[in-house]
Amino acid sequence: MTENLTLRAVARRVVTASAIAVFATLVLGTTAAAAAASGAPTTIGPITNPAEKAIAALVGDHPEQALTALPSDFPAVMGYRPGVEDGRPVNTTGDCSSPVPMPDRFEPLCRSHDFGYDLLRYGDRTGRPAAPWARLALDEMLVDAMHRSCSNPVCDAAASLAGVGLDANSWRQHWSAPVPESAGDMAASAALRVTESLAGRR
Repeated sequence: MTENLTLRAVARRVVTASAIAVFATLVLGTTAAAAAASGAPTTIGPITNPAEKAIAALVGDHPEQALTALPSDFPAVMGYRPGVEDGRPVNTTGDCSSPVPMPDRFEPLCRSHDFGYDLLRYGDRTGRPAAPWARLALDEMLVDAMHRSCSNPVCDAAASLAGVGLDANSWRQHWSAPVPESAGDMAASAALRVTESLAGRR
């Protein structure tokens, strides 16, 4: 989405995204939505491995310190060295992966979030996965940054919708490192999570 789109066009896309969100809620049921919120971790730490240390720095007041905390083998394991945009480490090839277009101003924020997710993947690949708090903290970092970048209600609505999507997806994946999935995989894991929630598991 470009900044010069008319307000009507932007609003139409937000309405479309809202309809998608409502439909998903109706399909999955309110139990799943409630479980996503109640099952989320709420605190940062304890920090027990290199991935968590870098993530804690990235979501903190001085995100540039994530580069200092970056494990020395991160480039070899993940295949790239993070860049820096607006003082934040980023995956320079990342973007806002969303079923609906997002404001251009969100792109560098998404690239920083992508780098954070790559830290989650690094932890998994090296046998020292990050605890659930790490993914929640990264998602909160992105949504908070999106809202801070906004200057109008339509932008804030897009940020809020992004937050809903992140919460649902991270809950569905048990707040662990993201993995490639087909549409069938996503549907199956969502159904499984709803079943777990109904059985009293988060």
